[in-house]
Amino acid sequence: MITKVKYLICAICVICGSISCTEEPDGSNLFSSDEKTIAELLRDRPDLSAFYRILEKGGFAKYMGTYGEYTCFAPLNDGVSAYLDSLYNDESYLISKAKLKHNGIAEDANWNSLDVMAKVNLMTDSLCDDIARFHLSGEKHMQVDLDGTATTWTTMKTGRSIRVGTFGENAYDEAYIGLTSLNDISAIIDGDIEAINGILHICSTVIPRSDRTTDDQLRVEGEKDLSIFYAALEATGYTDTLMIERKNNPDGTAKTYDLGTNHNDRDGNSLYYPKQCMVKWTVFAETDDVFRAAGINNFNDLKAKCAEWYGNCGAWYDYINEKGITISTGDDYTNPFNVVNMFVAYHILRAGMPIDRIVYEKNAQTNSSWNLCFGYEPQEYFETMLPNTLLKVWETNPKTTKDLWLNRYLTNNTLTAKLGLFGMPNDGDHSLVFRGVSIDRNRSVETLNGYIHRIKGILKYDQNAKDALHERLRLDSSTFLYELINNGLRFATPAEVSTLNGGGDGNRIAFQNNYFDNIVCYNPGTLLRFCVMGAWRANNSDQFQGWDVYDFAVKLPHVPTGEYELRIIYPPMARGGLMQFYLGNSSKQSDMVAIGIPFDACANPYQDATIGYEDIVNRADDETSDCGVESDQRMHVRGYMRAPASFSRGTYNTITDPLTYSEDDIYSAASQIIGSTSCRSETGYGTMMLRRIITTQRFEQGKDYWLRIKNLVNDTNLGWSFDFIELVPLDIVNSQTMTEDWY
Repeated sequence: MITKVKYLICAICVICGSISCTEEPDGSNLFSSDEKTIAELLRDRPDLSAFYRILEKGGFAKYMGTYGEYTCFAPLNDGVSAYLDSLYNDESYLISKAKLKHNGIAEDANWNSLDVMAKVNLMTDSLCDDIARFHLSGEKHMQVDLDGTATTWTTMKTGRSIRVGTFGENAYDEAYIGLTSLNDISAIIDGDIEAINGILHICSTVIPRSDRTTDDQLRVEGEKDLSIFYAALEATGYTDTLMIERKNNPDGTAKTYDLGTNHNDRDGNSLYYPKQCMVKWTVFAETDDVFRAAGINNFNDLKAKCAEWYGNCGAWYDYINEKGITISTGDDYTNPFNVVNMFVAYHILRAGMPIDRIVYEKNAQTNSSWNLCFGYEPQEYFETMLPNTLLKVWETNPKTTKDLWLNRYLTNNTLTAKLGLFGMPNDGDHSLVFRGVSIDRNRSVETLNGYIHRIKGILKYDQNAKDALHERLRLDSSTFLYELINNGLRFATPAEVSTLNGGGDGNRIAFQNNYFDNIVCYNPGTLLRFCVMGAWRANNSDQFQGWDVYDFAVKLPHVPTGEYELRIIYPPMARGGLMQFYLGNSSKQSDMVAIGIPFDACANPYQDATIGYEDIVNRADDETSDCGVESDQRMHVRGYMRAPASFSRGTYNTITDPLTYSEDDIYSAASQIIGSTSCRSETGYGTMMLRRIITTQRFEQGKDYWLRIKNLVNDTNLGWSFDFIELVPLDIVNSQTMTEDWY
């Protein structure tokens, strides 16, 4: 048995995203010491010559001799030869829409008699590039780092994952028993070889990686337990959608991005920026066993059930009525409003996420900056391919079993009758209406352009799915700016980004203004930046920002039709700026309508009467203190709110256990927040976070909404933090029996 399995994503070195294969490295970074670099160690080993040649053809060998901290997994020549044989003789291209004959190796009638170096020389540079990336990491990983509980290390460029475990008694080669396994095939036979610029692990063979698109992966023998779902996927035409791997120009070439010299931070330090934009997908799929348990044994059975599930969906799916759409139960499954098409579409997200990167999960990758407080359970919302619908993902027990649920529905989820607490099932105010569809954490599959996650129940957009969204919706920018996910930037560490940046600043990432589908910049001087996980006062320890003379609009996620309060979180500080908010149903400037008067994010909350901020007094200092209840209400009337207590400044979190509550003191839980590290408790101009209520209005599921943020001051030192927005149904805001929780 293979034990201690976990997922490691190889963080890729500097060259992966920022240079071409022919560009020369900066000679100033070369070592002059007598100690050896990874490149020198590889050159000294004749049995690693084939892999070193792959690095050369991919453009990576030179950089293994430069300054940095890398991990290199180097396969032996025999292993390289065997792997190339498998690629050359692979005939799956005959049934694949995407694969090339011989997987990018030039044909040679004498292949079987060639030595390994001759085989490598027949590989395309792009194939060498892909294999090299998969074997190089931008951080140092000793073998001990590869042991422990399941986790995923963020890949900065490829987003590809490696299962890491230990070969057990069933190892295909008994010599490997007890050795570290990589994707169940390759063994580390000589590890932890230290070099000046990192660590070298010698492996038995090339680490097998997925070279199939999501569509192709669902065809293979190993995924036959998804045959009914795949039949529906194929009938609807989404198989073609799941072949897309990157943003391309109209002629099919990769779209590239070039910021020139305009990618510095405010101190003049050069920032990393991505030069291509990968496209990835997440597919949630029911197994045949799950379908059979629901009486579905084949595609025709599924079609009949879809007619039951979606035939009358206008009763809850507001979009249908607002657009005047007729639901089809016929045989044209490519019709986006055919019941089968709707069922399949709700299973697909535009963002490709491994199992422990769907929500902000506490694991080895995020541990140093994980900042959720007081037992808060991560909850995220993602738009699906079913027009204008959200899918909710909720992780329960985040410190132990890390159970993931889709569309879990708890009544009054973001309301509470007990100050300072959030609700738990069956406490009198909250009841579990729908347990949710469970994601099988142990049977996820990575593909070339995404992930397939098996689920343990039937996933559909129904009344429960809609009702589960009737709560305070906190929508993190990294979930609807899905390019951050697809390009390995969400949950990236500063060390990984620094590696991509040639050892330079790794705290922020810069972007060309047209990089995101859901952002439009009106002023070309707008600078778009993303602060990766670190010591930020931000949800999930990261945040998106607009700098300089910013003027940009963000497309908001769609929500079920209703009256909502729209909020945004911000840090009151000298660099905050004076801005005007606008809202429009398209990104055209002519469609934008100004909302309210200009907003001064620089205003000192202690001095500005329109905010009316008051520090919360601890009951230990004043037994009459109400822990900020009345001042909360006064601030809300003025259009402001304190930051949530659900997270702290990244790396400063000291309180992760749930609050305790005593019926003898209604303030017992609330008082524990005061003086804590949570953002609700932080005080001081330039230190605290506040929420600003932008507008209260009707949002319709059938319409788009673009929020424009325009800097009114010609000051290049100003910036705007776009961490998350909140859309809150008005009856939640104005509940007469409960109050919005402080999380």
